[in-house]
Amino acid sequence: MLAVYFLYDVLKDRKNELFSLKIDFSSFRFFLYCSLILVLQFLNWFFEALKFYVLFHSSERISLFSSLKAVYAGNFTAFFTPDRIGTFIGRIGVLQKHSKLKITALTAIGNLSQLMASVFFGFMAFLTLSLQSHSLLEIDFNQLLFLQGLFLLLFFSLIVLFVYPYSFLMLFKRWPIVGGFIERLVYVKEISGSVKLKIIVVSLLRFLVFYLQYLLLVNFFQIDFSFVDVLIFVGVLYGLVTFIPSPFLGNFGTREALALYLSSATPLGLIGPLISLLVWFVNVGFSALIGGVVLLFIKYKLS
Repeated sequence: MLAVYFLYDVLKDRKNELFSLKIDFSSFRFFLYCSLILVLQFLNWFFEALKFYVLFHSSERISLFSSLKAVYAGNFTAFFTPDRIGTFIGRIGVLQKHSKLKITALTAIGNLSQLMASVFFGFMAFLTLSLQSHSLLEIDFNQLLFLQGLFLLLFFSLIVLFVYPYSFLMLFKRWPIVGGFIERLVYVKEISGSVKLKIIVVSLLRFLVFYLQYLLLVNFFQIDFSFVDVLIFVGVLYGLVTFIPSPFLGNFGTREALALYLSSATPLGLIGPLISLLVWFVNVGFSALIGGVVLLFIKYKLS
């Protein structure tokens, strides 16, 4: 809520700067960049579907296309839940013949691997900033050291949780209600190390897709921002946003407000939150629309 208010409060007084942007919507350049961003959107969710497919195949068979449909359907239901926690609901709607508990658990493991990727790139971004003679962002050295330590601790904690998820769940075995469910999650224990390694690699590749989207849009708006600066900016942005809860549809406003704060002292300026908004619209909004179509088709097919 505060993030959205901050975004609104700043932009209402500087809206003329955004309206002064001159974009030729009929140019081939505009069409080319839009096409590339959309292709990367599909690549983004293909990687997510590949993660879910590999995890599912550790104990049960589904097709990669079914996994992709489930991922897009999950994007639709996630759009209407705080912090996108409703991803599993749409996936269950597509994979109705499979265990709801299993779909939920494997979705959580896939999300955990993506969180690890965000935290890893966040740590690397803060480490790079501390080694620069002139910091790209207005963060002093002591703050950078604290953030490096925090992200490094979180990263190793996530690794332990990712490698030994069943052992962690067993800590809650004696809890009423949840204890019975945990005993049924034995297949989580059976996920091999090679499968987990594949999931981590795909999660890192998926993060690089986000980076390429930002890099393309920075280039489109012709901002003097190097590819290393973009990688640092995206690493810090995605790293920090993991700690900020959002009750709004599709996490709208949180990443954009943070991008506005981070880019205020950089050549990006107001273009920073604009780029984040465009990436949000393509990756979250557009994919949710596709997911809605998938669920409607399934409902029509079953009726």
